[in-house]
Amino acid sequence: MTVSQRLPRTPAPAATGAAHSALTLPLVGCGPSDLLPPSRFVVLPAGVEQAAGSVTHPLGFRAAGLHAGLKRSGKLDLGVLVSDEPCASAVLFTTNAAAAAPVRLTRGSSSCHRLRGVVVNAGNANACTGKRGLGDAARMRRVAADALRLYPEEVAVASTGVIGVPLPIEPIVTGIAAAAKALSAVAGPDFAAAIRTTDRTPKAGALTVRLPGCEGAVRIGLAAKGAGMISPRMATTLCFVTTDAVIPQPALADLLGRVVAHSFNSVTVDGQQSTNDMVLCLANGASGVAATGPALTAFEEVLEAAMLSLAVALVGDGEGATRTVRLTVRGAWDDAEAAAVARSIGDSPLVKAAFFGADPNWGRIVQAAGQMVGPCGGARFRCEVAYGEVEVVRDGEPVELGAARRRALAALMAQAEIDLGLTLHRGSGSSTIYFSDLSHEYVSVNSECTS
Repeated sequence: MTVSQRLPRTPAPAATGAAHSALTLPLVGCGPSDLLPPSRFVVLPAGVEQAAGSVTHPLGFRAAGLHAGLKRSGKLDLGVLVSDEPCASAVLFTTNAAAAAPVRLTRGSSSCHRLRGVVVNAGNANACTGKRGLGDAARMRRVAADALRLYPEEVAVASTGVIGVPLPIEPIVTGIAAAAKALSAVAGPDFAAAIRTTDRTPKAGALTVRLPGCEGAVRIGLAAKGAGMISPRMATTLCFVTTDAVIPQPALADLLGRVVAHSFNSVTVDGQQSTNDMVLCLANGASGVAATGPALTAFEEVLEAAMLSLAVALVGDGEGATRTVRLTVRGAWDDAEAAAVARSIGDSPLVKAAFFGADPNWGRIVQAAGQMVGPCGGARFRCEVAYGEVEVVRDGEPVELGAARRRALAALMAQAEIDLGLTLHRGSGSSTIYFSDLSHEYVSVNSECTS
């Protein structure tokens, strides 16, 4: 059988009346803004136009989002996305040993190089749920595949929400059938809304790009979610990318790995790696524009900027976060040491609490860096620390600041986005990471309720 062949439609299993009554369809296209979240840390390449539609902006993609009954708030909690044409696809999964059932199922038995659809639920992670969880994830995939007339292996499954609670599968089965009937090329915003959990703000985008040497334009659509349990070791909580560019699967996989390394793998909110992390990219080639050579390089540049925008938004929307810090470490022994030092600083509760209090307490930064570098054979620990353009440590010693520089530092620390620089004297390694502060609200969000 070829990739383009479809299975005959199979009726979804009947649902209970209670599950059916909980299902609510939104008005198509009435979701959140499609514009990428703004940040001074991210600049889109010239010639890129933002548009509407999120993941359905590229040609040949349809989506739906609805309330199936998982969220007590009544908000959208089930999304379905599909390409009308066969796709090249690439997926990155969490490396957490306690990976959730949908991750294990998709990673282990879906054709991750030629996926065409995805079904996502929010409100329940289906993680640490044993054999039942795997069975529920498999049923989600089978029901979605039947409704979309695809092979099960062409469908990815994703879940997000509370860990360790069995999935209420019947409302989801009913919701999948309804979502498949409601699929629309303008419902990308509904899909983007349906995958959110504690997110305060939308994280989506839609771009039109003209690639060098190519006739016509290609389109990119994105939707992501995340606010807590974020310290990716491959991806983020959930992110879905669509494009109508023609990109060979091996090139797409390589490209996605590089882009994620420079975006979602460079952020942290609380130093905790999710059990459900997944980044999925679908390229259906519906534009007929082939991205190869310089065109592929330009495509990657645009995608990296767009995904970095979403990744930085995860940090800014971190549970209780009030500030986003871009930390650049230079002069480490190698890039690996630089990354380890950056993580040590970005995950330090002491450093994060200082930023919440707008306190330029550089001693905490030096301490967090020094614990990763280790003993220097009795030599003095040399470094420079700068908040924005204001240097506060030079060659391991404090810099005396005049009144004007102190005022400038106070103004800088009050901003929502802050640059922090650390220079070591060990080698040529460097790394950049984005992290949030730590507020009272983070404790409230994570202690007063489960979701």
